[in-house]
Amino acid sequence: MVKEKFLSNILISGCGISFSKQERPTWINVLKICGLNINDVSGPGISNDTILNALLFELDKDITITHVICQLTNTGKLDIEMNKDREPMMNNTDDYRRFTWNGLWPSSVSQKPDEKKLYYKLFHNKKIEIENLIIKLYLLQKLCTERNVELYVVQGYSIDWPQNSMLDKINFDKTYDIRSHYERHHSFKHHDNTNNNSVPCKLFQKHLAKKINDDFIKYTLDTRLGKFVW
Repeated sequence: MVKEKFLSNILISGCGISFSKQERPTWINVLKICGLNINDVSGPGISNDTILNALLFELDKDITITHVICQLTNTGKLDIEMNKDREPMMNNTDDYRRFTWNGLWPSSVSQKPDEKKLYYKLFHNKKIEIENLIIKLYLLQKLCTERNVELYVVQGYSIDWPQNSMLDKINFDKTYDIRSHYERHHSFKHHDNTNNNSVPCKLFQKHLAKKINDDFIKYTLDTRLGKFVW
């Protein structure tokens, strides 16, 4: 059984809380170091649309996937496709968001620059955004069921879900989110707020890796976690 879990192919997508290819290590790094086979298609500060798109496209093309973890982020994020006309808008905003990823500017929920603030004021449709998120989650669950792939959905931040019959059919804990858990955890006193950082500290990432493994993957990590050092 342990060997079978070790050979599992785990697909994960999320925002900066999870993204393993950044300066600050995350719970995904912990699981990788502990020996799990993980394909991380997360991104820094990306939206739920981009998170779900990455999972759906990867799941469609890779028939070896056995487990999927979808780490949702907060709503209201905007991923802007970059070109030479849009670069000045990114470069004139706050330093923390002055980067691109896979051709996108993950501008998050920031109200900078003024063009983005105007978009939220005049054009953004919160209802449609949530409905699209629910539809993609439902599709992801159906694909995983059809492929006999195990699925775990976890909220990175609290989402104000509406009453929705399709949402009721999607199996995940809608009362739990990682950020609220982190703020209640004793490790939060070690949080690094440099440059408005939202990535939890290393101690909590280890705790979160154990929680997600206990809840979902169920691979024998105790010995490895006990010896784990950054």
